[in-house]
Amino acid sequence: METESLNYLNILIMLTIFIGTYYLIIKKSFDKNIAAALGALTSLVVGSLLSIFDQETFLAEEMGHDYIILAILLGNLLMVVVASEVGLFQFISIKLLKATKGDPKLLYFSLGTLTLLLSSVVNTIPAILVVGALTIVACTELGYNPKPYILMEIVVTNTGGLTTLLSSITNLIIAIPFGISFMRFMIIGGPLSLILFIVSMVFMYFAVPIDDGGDAKHRIEKIREFNEWSVVDDKTKFYMTSAVFAISMFFLLLSDTIGFSIAVISVGGGLLMMYVSGKKFETVLPKVDWTLLTFFASLFILIKVLELVGVLKLLAGFLVIFLGSNDLIASIVLLIFSTIFSGVLDNVVLAVTLTPIISDISATSSLNAGPLVWALIIGTNLGGGLTPIGAPPCVLGLGILQREKGIKVGWGEFFKTVGVATILRLIIAAIYLILLVIFVDPKFLSPV
Repeated sequence: METESLNYLNILIMLTIFIGTYYLIIKKSFDKNIAAALGALTSLVVGSLLSIFDQETFLAEEMGHDYIILAILLGNLLMVVVASEVGLFQFISIKLLKATKGDPKLLYFSLGTLTLLLSSVVNTIPAILVVGALTIVACTELGYNPKPYILMEIVVTNTGGLTTLLSSITNLIIAIPFGISFMRFMIIGGPLSLILFIVSMVFMYFAVPIDDGGDAKHRIEKIREFNEWSVVDDKTKFYMTSAVFAISMFFLLLSDTIGFSIAVISVGGGLLMMYVSGKKFETVLPKVDWTLLTFFASLFILIKVLELVGVLKLLAGFLVIFLGSNDLIASIVLLIFSTIFSGVLDNVVLAVTLTPIISDISATSSLNAGPLVWALIIGTNLGGGLTPIGAPPCVLGLGILQREKGIKVGWGEFFKTVGVATILRLIIAAIYLILLVIFVDPKFLSPV
């Protein structure tokens, strides 16, 4: 679509719908899922009335990559729900807790490692829910202050989100359209995630001191009372479900080699786990976060309509002027921009909006997509740690702390701890991104 042929009335109308929808999304008194759904519905109706597109053609042909992302999300959510139902995550958590014998330092670094692993494999949201719940129980039994542990776990979830394609929802939104496979994502993002994890753990350990542990004998006696098998109803089904989960993760790792779509593996893994676990559809499906899926589906429709009327092409033109023509400078600028706006606004909305714009920029300018894609991936993951409302793990982690223990962390305290950790990680990530741009082929960073 050339700029001369753009219909600026259509652009104004659709942009107004998007801005109005986004206002309602960030408005605390309005349900953001309803806001997104109403915005998507309004866009479809108005777009059809203005003859911008045919609704059936739009839904059947224009939403290709978006359907794949939604399918991967559904499969991932199914696997997480079934694994939780059979007690897999809870079993691992209690095993780890018992291994520490209640020692505060061992507990601290073990919970951090568990948070990283769960964030990497099953997504940041279930990771903070599972580990956060375990932390509250353990700290209550042992008489520890849970705040240092929860704040550390919030930081680590943001870090763990960079490990695999499934670790963060923004990863899927950004990486899938640019052809970044599961293995390729791990090769590029994995080392950075590990570096940032070590830095985060050390910084948070000194920034928010933990308890000294008290009476060792009392700790050990308390820990012995925990029984990992108490969360498992059927050992045979537990082992079978765990095996299918492990095989699914292995297939995801080799998805490029075996020629299977990540969506097929995710959904197939979820269905097989449901079958071997003995859980019924009517038991599992209500526990799937359908509001998450509908929220993303609505956002995808909104952004696709903006793309069709030419809004994103215009924004891409402005952004090119802002970024310049040098890959290195452009990627650093985008990294800082996406980190700040992810912290202030919503990292998911930012990812959905900027991904097609980056595609336009790489197609119409001298800038390569690869450095920009990874700048956006890193920025949307890390930016969530700038403020208490920057990402779901922040909101959930602080909510657990206040709801269960009555401990409130204000914006000032949050920024002095988690926020400063985020700035430190951003500096390290910028250096890592510079090395990627200088030494790695842009086509490896983004094949499409």
